Amino acid sequence: MGIVWQAEQRTAYGRQRSIPLEFFGPLSQVPGVRLICLQKDWTDGAPFPMTTLADLDGSRGPFMDTAAVMKQIDLVITADTSTAHLAGALGVPVWVAERYAPDWRWMLDQEDSPWYPTLRLFRQERPGDWAGVMARMVGELTELAAARRGQYAGSAR
Repeated sequence: MGIVWQAEQRTAYGRQRSIPLEFFGPLSQVPGVRLICLQKDWTDGAPFPMTTLADLDGSRGPFMDTAAVMKQIDLVITADTSTAHLAGALGVPVWVAERYAPDWRWMLDQEDSPWYPTLRLFRQERPGDWAGVMARMVGELTELAAARRGQYAGSAR
């Protein structure tokens, strides 16, 4: 599963859409889940297990490597970033962690998007509540991972 936590940081709006990396940690504890960093130019470590890809989009052009990786993984979980739009446009399953006061593109009071059928929105229930968003994602991801394990176990018979 690919993750992106940081929108552009040049504006207050971009900083508001970003999520502190540590909130993604519980996702790494879901059995069967491996996190892959899709955050461009990320070189620091993470406080939980995460695979980092060297020179992501560095030599082939913007989004080329990211798009290729997205097509090979099961799910992208991201803050409200261009990565969400790329995954949606590619038809890749994508979950977007959305702040309490969303961007107009995501409308209000719904979990889906009319533009991207594979996109699901997880909204803050109150301002700043990234822990609540991630807890809901962990619950959903745990169910998906268990169903997938059951699928594979059934096919081995």
